[in-house]
Amino acid sequence: MVPLIPLLSVTFDRNIGDLQYLISIYVMGLAISQPLVGMLADRIGKRPVLLTGFTLFVVSSVVMMLATTLQQMIALRFLQAVGVGAGTVIARSMIRDHLAPEEALKAFALLTAAMGFTPVIAPILGGFFAEKGGISSVFALLAALGLLLLLWCLKSIPKEPAEVRQEQRVTLRGYRSLLASGLFWGHACAFGFIQGMFFTLLSTGGALFNQQFGMSITTFGAVWGVLSLTYVVGSFLISHSAKLGTPTWQRGTVMAMLVVSLSAPALLLLNGLTLFGILAPVACSMLLSGVLTPATLYGSVNAIPQYSGSAAGLSSAVGMSMAALFSYLGALAYEYQPWMVMICFSGAGLGFVGCWHVTHPRAVEPQTS
Repeated sequence: MVPLIPLLSVTFDRNIGDLQYLISIYVMGLAISQPLVGMLADRIGKRPVLLTGFTLFVVSSVVMMLATTLQQMIALRFLQAVGVGAGTVIARSMIRDHLAPEEALKAFALLTAAMGFTPVIAPILGGFFAEKGGISSVFALLAALGLLLLLWCLKSIPKEPAEVRQEQRVTLRGYRSLLASGLFWGHACAFGFIQGMFFTLLSTGGALFNQQFGMSITTFGAVWGVLSLTYVVGSFLISHSAKLGTPTWQRGTVMAMLVVSLSAPALLLLNGLTLFGILAPVACSMLLSGVLTPATLYGSVNAIPQYSGSAAGLSSAVGMSMAALFSYLGALAYEYQPWMVMICFSGAGLGFVGCWHVTHPRAVEPQTS
């Protein structure tokens, strides 16, 4: 959607600010719908919820090709998010239900790599299709991809036995258990703080790099793409090395994240706001986040195993909500003083480290007489 904003501004004769609702409504749709998707998955089964979600995404993408007003497009973007959000929730839940812990961690690492790679390739594809075939061709591409996924899931995901489904009262009781679980909230908030580190810079990065360092939007896009790839590299490493998923290595990676989070304000004190002072901690944090995110995702859906669907939905909503919060905080910080963006970034990193230590207390060594 991002490359379409200038074209839609001309099409609807609206300013850029109005068109940002097409981005924010999508995030809101994910945050609002995913907890409900998780509850429904636990109650009636993952397969029907997943297929219904992708069907909604395909239909809304097709209708977007026919939208004639901004209001219609905003409503359809919300429906797109509700539909595609089922994929995120069900994928996490099924990984937890069908794989052993070590294999699940590797699967979450591949999922994390996809999350990091998507922001790199999606704007490129969107811009290419919009230039060659107009705005409607982008929505046609989305509909085609959604239909492909729908048919793939229809063929490959088996029906669940009736006995694994839960009654409404059991599902609600499980949801209350999640809301009361400190372990769940620790992992979910850790994931949210990692998202917060990204979105603090994502919301202000274009303006920050352009106004403070004279970097063009095109160059910023390339730089952000390279930074996103470091996140993918981190996820790729843990998917191919079981050692990185062990408690000792994870603890060391968290300590490295603590150092990186503290380095951002330290570099500001030493040198002021510099390009190196931004790129170095952000690149390091993205690499470390790629290694750490799979464990936070697995930890949240494994907090109460029998309610993995509800946990996946609620943790996704927490992540999206915290991403939106830090996007807003980053914008406020930039308006006040540009250098304060890095303080906001550092705060998100420290928040992650704190949540990790809450959910991973050191074992007490037995004393010998």
